[in-house]
Amino acid sequence: MRVCTKDNLLRMTLILLGSAALGTLLLVLAFCIPTDAMRSNVAESLDSMIKSEEEIPDGELSHYIWKNKETYTDAIMVQNAVEKISGRNVYEHAMWIYHNDLEPEFWTPEASLRAFCEGETTDNMYLHEYSRYWHGYLIYLKPLLLVFSWSQIVVIGAVIQLFLLLAVIIISVKKKQAGVGIATVIGFFFMKPLLILASLTMSVCWCITLSALLVMLSCHERLEKKRLYPEAFLLIGIFTSYFDFLTYPIVTLGFPLCAYFLIERKCTLKQSFLKIIGYCTCWGTGYAGMWACKWLIADVTLHTGTIKDALWSVLGRTESIGGRPRMNGGFYVISLNLQEYKSELYAVAAVLVLLAFAAVLLAAFRTSAKETILRMAPFAVIFCIPFIWIIVVQHHSALHARFTFRILGVAALALCCIVTAGLQTLKKPVKEKQYSYNMIVTK
Repeated sequence: MRVCTKDNLLRMTLILLGSAALGTLLLVLAFCIPTDAMRSNVAESLDSMIKSEEEIPDGELSHYIWKNKETYTDAIMVQNAVEKISGRNVYEHAMWIYHNDLEPEFWTPEASLRAFCEGETTDNMYLHEYSRYWHGYLIYLKPLLLVFSWSQIVVIGAVIQLFLLLAVIIISVKKKQAGVGIATVIGFFFMKPLLILASLTMSVCWCITLSALLVMLSCHERLEKKRLYPEAFLLIGIFTSYFDFLTYPIVTLGFPLCAYFLIERKCTLKQSFLKIIGYCTCWGTGYAGMWACKWLIADVTLHTGTIKDALWSVLGRTESIGGRPRMNGGFYVISLNLQEYKSELYAVAAVLVLLAFAAVLLAAFRTSAKETILRMAPFAVIFCIPFIWIIVVQHHSALHARFTFRILGVAALALCCIVTAGLQTLKKPVKEKQYSYNMIVTK
């Protein structure tokens, strides 16, 4: 069985190239929007969004949210939206993504954004660029900033996330796939959900993930019948590359993969492994391919040097940490990411592991060893994906552990799926032992 046919490959090529062209056009159009009103709206909410330690509201929950919010990257996103460099056209803005900073080398986005919105002359600031990312979030952030303040956009984002999550739960129950909804909620629980809800940066991958789950739950039969899942995973990778700021992208792969194998139970073991490899490849092609298109477009049209800069960045992000051997460094970085959790979550994780082990035993008792492996193996493989990602991209995962730890939500989700798969065996009668005629003892 082939995961991708020639038709799939042709459509995927056209989708990737079309996405790069459309993404470029949308960014250019976004930079046509005047920035004066945006700047005023951002200035209006600066005091509420960027706070010093002394200004953080009282209360344990408020203190936790304000102290741990990802305002550093949020400030970069917002300043990218409101910047307008004289003498540069909209296409140059779309490719280079300029912003002014108070420092020449080390960025200080929060202080720079405040100075910029309070009228600090850019003559005393340093012009930087961020061309190796698409910054696709600007196509919705810039129009929103025309009407709303930064604080209001965060609230709107939180409402959208809650709506999407509720929709996933409702549709999963309606489609008799409640396990997908429950596992999604538990996986989200391992991603510091309050901080995702309160952040522009951290919400991007989560919104993409929930949207993908909604499409899968609503259209699984059609996607499977027409063999459109390769294109679906390609698009998920493209959207992640276009909109995300390299936060926790593997979540947009792991959650849909788990959902697929909860919904689709007719695969053989070989088919399951081929689909995992195939869909991961499709997602990776969309993710890396879309990124490469940005580098190529910027370099060919403006000679930005983005390809060289991006390749050096890739090498830096994937190098082993602290001169350690690759695997040794990988395990060290995994421990750094695990340290982002409070001690209470370790207990929850332990319970999940025990429940998963019990589910495997239950499935083996209710069915057979072969069927148990068939049910559980896909989730066991997906469980390993976030750890493999951390080992491969360990320098980035160490430097930004405060948000990369969220990919471990995929591991928690996979454990939940194993539990769900085990519980599904309760619907089947217990396997009956077969006795031969010679085993029957008569008087």
